[in-house]
Parts: sequence; structure tokens; C-alpha cells
Amino acid sequence: MADVTLRHIYKVYDGGVRAVNDFDLDIKDQEFVVFVGPSGCGKSTTLRMIAGLEEITAGQLYIDGELMNEVEPKNRDIAMVFQSYALYPHMTVYANMAFGLKLRHTPKDEIDRRVKEAAEILEISDLLSRKPKALSGGQRQRVALGRTIVRQPKVFLLDEPLSNLDAKLRVSMRSEITKLHEKLGTTFIYVTHDQTEAMTMGNRIVVMKNGFIQQADTPITLFEDPCNLFVATFLGSPQMNIVEAELFMDGKTLKAKLNDRDDMVVSFPDIKAKQLASKEYIGKKVLLGIRPEHIRPNEGNLKAFIDVVEHLGDESILYCKMENRKEQFIIKIPFNSKIRANADINVEFNMDHVYLFDADTHKAIMGIPHEDEIPVNIDKNVMTMGEQEFTLDEQFTKHLLDASFNANVKLAIKPDYISIEEVPDSLAVKAKLEFVEQKTDYQAVYFSLKGLDGYFAIKMANDQEVKLGKEVTLYLPYRRLNVYDVEHNKTNSREDIFENRGEAIVNNVNGQMHVKVGGATLVYPENPDYPNGKYDIVFKQDKLVPIFNRKMLKNSDRENPEMDNPKNKIKVYAYDEDVLGDKIAAYVQVEGFDYYATFVMKNNFSVYKMPKFELYVPQDGFVLIPKE
Repeated sequence: MADVTLRHIYKVYDGGVRAVNDFDLDIKDQEFVVFVGPSGCGKSTTLRMIAGLEEITAGQLYIDGELMNEVEPKNRDIAMVFQSYALYPHMTVYANMAFGLKLRHTPKDEIDRRVKEAAEILEISDLLSRKPKALSGGQRQRVALGRTIVRQPKVFLLDEPLSNLDAKLRVSMRSEITKLHEKLGTTFIYVTHDQTEAMTMGNRIVVMKNGFIQQADTPITLFEDPCNLFVATFLGSPQMNIVEAELFMDGKTLKAKLNDRDDMVVSFPDIKAKQLASKEYIGKKVLLGIRPEHIRPNEGNLKAFIDVVEHLGDESILYCKMENRKEQFIIKIPFNSKIRANADINVEFNMDHVYLFDADTHKAIMGIPHEDEIPVNIDKNVMTMGEQEFTLDEQFTKHLLDASFNANVKLAIKPDYISIEEVPDSLAVKAKLEFVEQKTDYQAVYFSLKGLDGYFAIKMANDQEVKLGKEVTLYLPYRRLNVYDVEHNKTNSREDIFENRGEAIVNNVNGQMHVKVGGATLVYPENPDYPNGKYDIVFKQDKLVPIFNRKMLKNSDRENPEMDNPKNKIKVYAYDEDVLGDKIAAYVQVEGFDYYATFVMKNNFSVYKMPKFELYVPQDGFVLIPKE
């Protein structure tokens, strides 16, 4: 049995195609984790990297605490079940299940014991003498599972194993695999694009899109508290309704005007209004989400027109139109044969179950956020948070880019990682407990910080005692902290940030300043502040621009007129990069430098496309410091 830890995993194919980006996840021993998302989101690629069938471009993979990046697949102690079953057609079921053990020279009596034991668990003991062609799809899938069980691996990997089965068989096999996990008590990682499979099978679900983790949580929490619009609309059938809304205050009550209509107004309960992430959203357009089952027909002041009615036995689905809205509005209610199509209807929202999303970023802005974000000021190793001041851990500051050191950054951390019990290597933040909201899997607890508006939310166990108005210390582990700039680019990286310092020789000739750095000579107009001599040169992180080769030149922004034929350039060799929003931090060796350097560039460039490249150095791209 084993934990599986993925630390900032990236997969980039030839040509710079990014399949997986900054995949960071801890999978506990005996957990059943499901990766779900649309086709091409990177879920199978991630599974194959865990198996060793795909090389990891960057990041670290640990199984049972052991680094696995360079370990051969056969030595990782994992077993994988494929979509296609991959059974040997000329072998019996027994031989198929025993084949891997024979290759490992397992004793015959041990092979026989394991095969029969697995067959009994899967209820295929009477099929051991048959060949695959004499089996149904469900039976073949059981054999494929049996072949992995006999290996007794630490981790089971299942890549869409039910996609070739019919709908009825898929339902029965879902429960069989769930029961199998309970019997074996080992770690399962399961990939599917089917949200129903994900919601019914996993202890925890990882929702992916475009190679990024959108949210990782229990099924009920994903359904009740989606962190963004994608997760909200991806899970649930029919999917969540999304309506344009404008927030405003009516006295002390928070309200929203829907679809720009003055006669379509909803009011928020006080407990929901308190959870609004920022008062800045009042008076602004947002996106309001509500699930079809949380709309009550024949009540309220919201008008709709029923286009289509689907009666599905125990429930009825109403497809409606609302004023100033193109998309259909869906309502799900218990079966009601009296409701007909082509009729007007009044509806009411259950405002205890509404969601709000930022119209631009699509992040949830009401309730427990994906990340708590706190405005801070970082100056050298000192951080100010409202009325509190902290001396930052040196290991943390080593990962901060230059853009982190200003008054307009935000410190961010996922609510799951905040603890009220002391945690080593963490920030100890004083906070006041303001209010609590009960959820199915946890209680959402909201704190205030002195000198700051808004609330700081964490998750606590339902049986954990909380006292309103109490001042507590919250512990924020350094390893879990992120820093964002005003454009919401992450400004702390996986790798240590290098100072970009090297040696240079300045020689002024005929009104020009020649700066020799390693094998390069940079030429600029003469500057009286820099007489001839030896200097330390410090390149600025975000001022140097990559020079694209001819094939890539079409994608270049050409922000500087000299970029078509740049003369002032240095050669570098990159060993890795870190994606930080719409930018990357590239870790490079500069020709002539004794140490590595860190440069921040636009995300339209990737060192995985061109590890050896050149950087254009503008005159304001460096600082010269005289040698003592």
C-alpha cells in the first residue's frame, strides 16, 4: 500500500505542446482518486506518467516516499488496467492472469494460489479455462482486473476501463470496482470522462481542464462548492444555469438584478451575503449560478416561458426561456403531468443554493474559495498583512520573483491547508472567528483579520467545536503558499530564484560603452557613470527578451525594433521552466556566468521548444555594480 505524491508535474511534448501543467497533488494510502475532465485535458497523460509510460518533463513523482522519475515502469510496483483490456487471445483466462507472475519467476504454487484467489474475488472462477473470445465485455474486464490483482501492487491505475461496455454493464461494473477497492484496501487512481462514474466511485475527484487541476475534493463538496464556473457547469446533470446579474444593496440587503431587467430581482439571505468575497463586486456585473433542482415553479416573481417538457418517470425537466437571455433555462422538478410546453410560468430561486462567479476570471466569489487571497506588502524578508507583520522564512523568500516585492501582491492558500493546530514551517496568523456555515462534508468557518476587509475562510470537521468571536491562531504552511501580482500571475516558483549576477568588463571606445560578459560583448551609448573597469553585472528578471529562430519568429511580439536583428544578446542554456499565469520563469545557465539565472518571459515562449537560445539585452535590462 502506498501514498502517491505529484509535485508540480509538467508534461510538454515536442513543439512545446503542454499536456499537463503544474499538477500538484497528494494521494493518500488506500484512497480512491478519480481524474475527470473533457477529452484532451491531460488526465490519461498524468496517469501514464505515474505508470512510467510517459516521461515527466518537470516535477517530481513519489510512490511510498520514493522518487520515481527515473525508475523503470516494471520496478514501480504499480499495475495498470487499460481501456482495451489487452488480453492475449491465444491464452486461457488462467494463463492471462498468471502470465505476469511467470515472467517474474514466481513459484508455481504461489501463482496458482494468487490466480484462484483473484478469480474468487472477481467471481470468475468458472471462466479460468476459457479464452477471451468466449467471454463477454464485462467478463473480459474482470480478467483484466484479475491480472493486476495477482500482482499485489502498491497502486492500481485504471484508464477508462469501462468505456467499451454498454450502459447497463457499466453501472454494474462501477459497483464491482468500488467493492474491489474496499476488499483490497489499496490505492486506486481512476481516469474517466464520465462525471457519473467520477461522482459515484471516487473518495476524491480531481477535475482537470487544459492540463491544469481545476479543483480536487470530495464528490459532494465539488457539487456543493465548485471553485469556478467550469467545475460548476461540468458536474451535475442537467448542468447548472448561469445568468448575468448585477449586485446592489437595498438598505442592508444584498440583491441582484438579472438579465438587466428591473422586474427580475432576487435577494440574498444574510448568511450568503456575508460570504461575498469583496465589497468591490457590489455595483458590478457578475455571473449567478443555480442548479435546475433549486428552482421552484409556480412561485416567485421571475417570469419564464416553457419551450419543452421532458417527463422522465420520477422527474420532469423543463426547458425554458427568460427575457434578455439566449440560452435555455433548465428546471428539474418531481414528476408533474400538469405542466405543459408553450406556457408562461413564474419561478423562484432557492437563494440558499445560489453561486456567484467573477464575470472575467470565472472564479467563485461567494462561499469557500479555491484559494483564500489576502492583500499583503512584501519588502525584503518582511511581510505586512493588515496590522500584522511577519519575518518570512528564508526558504520561502528564495522562491519569490522580483514582482513579489511590492505593496500590490496577494498571498494565497487553499482553505484545506490552513490549520488551527500548530504546524511546523508555517506562518502564524492571528484571526477572529466571525461566522460558520454548515456543509455536508465540513463546516465552513469564516475569520476576519485586523486591518483588512472581507473574510478568510477555512474548512473544519463537522464535529470540531467553534466559538463565534474567539481569536485564534491560524497556521499557513509555507510550502502551500502562493503569491500573485496585480495581473494574477503567480510570482513564486518551484525552483530557488537566482540573483542573475555575474562579472563584466566595461571598456568605453569612441562614445560607446562595450560591456563584455562571458563570450558576449554588449554595445550601448557611452555612460559617464560607468568608467572603464571590472563590474558585477546583475540582469533584471523581466527585461530580457528571447530571440526566436526563423521558424518561431512569426510568434514573436517584437516589442523592440531591434528584435528583427538584435545585436546585444547573450547565449543561455535552460534546464527547466515554471508556468506563472501568462508568463514563465526560465532557469538558465548564462554563458560566462558561474551561477544559474532566472528570467521571466511571456508564456508564448517555452524552453522545452528551444533549450538553447539567446536573450536580447536592452540598455535598461541590467545594473552594473563597481568591484570593490
